[in-house]
Amino acid sequence: MFIRNALTAADKLTIVRASDTVGKVLDAMGTHLSLPCLDENGYFLGMVSKRTVFDAFVERAASGSDFASFLEESVTPCVDTAVPTLTLDSPFEATLDIIIRYPFAPIVQDGKLVGIVKRGDVNRALSVAFATNMKTQRLLIGMAEIEGALQRLFTITHRLGVNVVSAVTFDARVDALNRRLLLKVTPTPHFQELCSQLEQAGYSLLSVEG
Repeated sequence: MFIRNALTAADKLTIVRASDTVGKVLDAMGTHLSLPCLDENGYFLGMVSKRTVFDAFVERAASGSDFASFLEESVTPCVDTAVPTLTLDSPFEATLDIIIRYPFAPIVQDGKLVGIVKRGDVNRALSVAFATNMKTQRLLIGMAEIEGALQRLFTITHRLGVNVVSAVTFDARVDALNRRLLLKVTPTPHFQELCSQLEQAGYSLLSVEG
């Protein structure tokens, strides 16, 4: 999966400028929770969200400013400039660390906004990786963290002519020396034989949905 495959291009986005007033930005936001903000030369500055606008107003109100005058001020103090950015060459999985903290991951090349990857785009990519979009038979497998563990497993699926749709590994626990493998295969008449051969090979079948 490449970032460019999940990108919403900049020319398809609602974008605000640092010189815009708070009122103008709020009007532009409409139902959006956040928008990318550029400077006057088109360089990416950061993200403006309803939360950052609210936080900026609270700070202004503490010094005696009212909301009407706040709406006429520049939106610059409302811009979150700390949002991380990626490039088109970044690995797609790098979006995950951003997307859990921000509504989208900005994709920037040479300082210019190319586009964004939205949470929905990441969700769709994960759905494909976990094969939630198709009918499969599912195995959650426990295995030791040793060399050749995956090779032996795929030798078994190959020998039985089983089509592997998805194979996702993760740690059993943070401090564990064993792994979990979520294996999904195209429905096959050899499923029970697959389970039997995996157990004979030393794999632990933690969950089986055939």
